[in-house]
Amino acid sequence: MFGACGGKKAQVAMPSIPPTPPPAVSAAVPATDNELQGLASYYAEPYHGRRTANGEVFDSYREMTAAHRTLPFNTLVRVTNANNGQSVDVRINDRGPFVDGRVIDLSLIAAQRIDMVRAGVVPVKLQILKAGDGARLAADSNRVGQPLYAVQVGAFENLRNAEDLKRRLERKYSGVSVQTFSGQTTIYRVRIGRESDLSSAQKLAVELQKEDLQPFVVRVN
Repeated sequence: MFGACGGKKAQVAMPSIPPTPPPAVSAAVPATDNELQGLASYYAEPYHGRRTANGEVFDSYREMTAAHRTLPFNTLVRVTNANNGQSVDVRINDRGPFVDGRVIDLSLIAAQRIDMVRAGVVPVKLQILKAGDGARLAADSNRVGQPLYAVQVGAFENLRNAEDLKRRLERKYSGVSVQTFSGQTTIYRVRIGRESDLSSAQKLAVELQKEDLQPFVVRVN
């Protein structure tokens, strides 16, 4: 411990030791500010026990995992609850949340670690600790390959509403599709494009904002 003291002391020359560089915890993962801060939610039933997007079985009660729209699978992320400063480290193994403004869906046990279960949805900041390799389970390996991104522009419980939006957008854009998601209720998601790089998808999302929509980029594989 260094400090001031009275009197004079002989100065002893100490060998020069180069400073130890700090550990590299951040990885070069393409993610925008909008993908690293926003709202967090959590999910458990009825998804517990089902397959996640990377082929694993979702265990909401024991595994520190999460869903993100674009980060590669197995990316390690530190999630900090902006309301109380508490943090938890999670591994990305699923896709979502598909709600505008939300950036991550946590397993229940991860949500408990940052005291957000009662609130349900809280503002968070994400820090990428380690880049993921994007790997899936061997049984799902046929889908491993170059990332593909789409822009989601709407989600409806009524198929007719989704089809109406699809027809309107097809007048100007190609690659418009309706994706069906079955949970407690069936949701019809309207998406555009299959871009091989994230920047192209982000540019498309900016263009779609001019259509009075609230688009966001999702990874589809």
